[in-house]
Amino acid sequence: MNMILREVWESLKRRKWFSVLIAIQITALFFIGTLLFLTHTRIESKSDRLQPLDELTLYQLSDGLVPDSKLQAFLEQPDSLDQLKTLYQNLEAQFEERYIYLFNQMIEVKLGDDQKWDPFFHGYEQGAPIERLKKRSYKPMKAVQINEHGFTRFSIPLSKGAGFSSEDFHYNGNTIPVLLGAKYEPFYNVGDEITAKYIQKDLTLIVQGFIQPDTFVFNYNHPELYLDRYIVMPALQFDKIPQTEADELFQKRHYLQLINGTIFSDEEPYVVRRDLEQVKKVSDFSDMQIMGANSDTLNFMFSAIQVNKNLLKIMAGSLFLVCILSISILMITKFQDNYRNMAIHLASGATLNQLFSYFLAEIFFMVGLPGLVVTLLYRQVIEVSFGMYTLMNTMLFAVIVLISALPLYLQFRKLEISSLLKRSE
Repeated sequence: MNMILREVWESLKRRKWFSVLIAIQITALFFIGTLLFLTHTRIESKSDRLQPLDELTLYQLSDGLVPDSKLQAFLEQPDSLDQLKTLYQNLEAQFEERYIYLFNQMIEVKLGDDQKWDPFFHGYEQGAPIERLKKRSYKPMKAVQINEHGFTRFSIPLSKGAGFSSEDFHYNGNTIPVLLGAKYEPFYNVGDEITAKYIQKDLTLIVQGFIQPDTFVFNYNHPELYLDRYIVMPALQFDKIPQTEADELFQKRHYLQLINGTIFSDEEPYVVRRDLEQVKKVSDFSDMQIMGANSDTLNFMFSAIQVNKNLLKIMAGSLFLVCILSISILMITKFQDNYRNMAIHLASGATLNQLFSYFLAEIFFMVGLPGLVVTLLYRQVIEVSFGMYTLMNTMLFAVIVLISALPLYLQFRKLEISSLLKRSE
């Protein structure tokens, strides 16, 4: 073993820059494999999250309280709040897990004017007047409100803390639990309180957990809504009678949003419309309609995922082929360059099998060391699906060794000692 290690080391030193070039190519191949693995993992994660929604159609509900005069007349009715609460309860009872309320209504949070908050502002990507917003004591922040069926349906994964329970969707008059996107994690801890205003009502939020990076949800209008910079709030139900006119108006505005949810259904459109008519009848609320049925959103996302998978396979195959061929050519060139050294070993009594073992050990070393380094870096920095990643790198190592060693083995089989000694003179 010591002799093999010594021979490998001498061979590497003999043409060190050539050996470095091979090592760089192998390292690059492992890094490319890492990027492709992470891309594949992300695509598969998205596919898994969407799979339960395959073949569903989205039906967006909309109240018919337009124009504003009609809305105002409805709000002035003494029983309008009871009507809205009854309608929402009946929608959830009739459609159950099919009725999803997901709405990105911004929330105002009491913050300083530190620029670190800029990307969290509502409208930041659309060019909101950041400097003007900073002057406010309450900043408009990105937020999403989601009902219990929506939270269960999307299975929002957490990195810290706990998710929402059924009780969290009923306002207790004190704090409101919230989940924060991954980008908030450096600035808050689980249990922190946040002073905020939601639809002009003063509220105290308590951080209950943090959402994993790159988590997304969607509705009729938003095919992909990533939650990294969002505050996720439960779509609250208010069981107590409001004590003030301001609180009553707040609840009315809140419930007007809750009834405009989305129905996720695999049933025929006439069945969904029939069920909605039943809800309107028992709720004594006729100003409700299906604004549109959309299966294109989900179909587009599934088609995009499949296209991404196919492109990834083509890219991975092409890069792998080019890198493997390049590494194999360099290995064969290195083998041919070592004829003189091989002849010296043969003259000293070594056999061709021993010489092949030297080359094989060198291949193992030159492929294994970069692979090990890249794997350890992945373990320290990323650690996503580490078991599968290690298995992929092991298979990649085996393929590179096999393809690199096979041409050498074939050359050794047809190599004659006399011709080798003659070529080395």
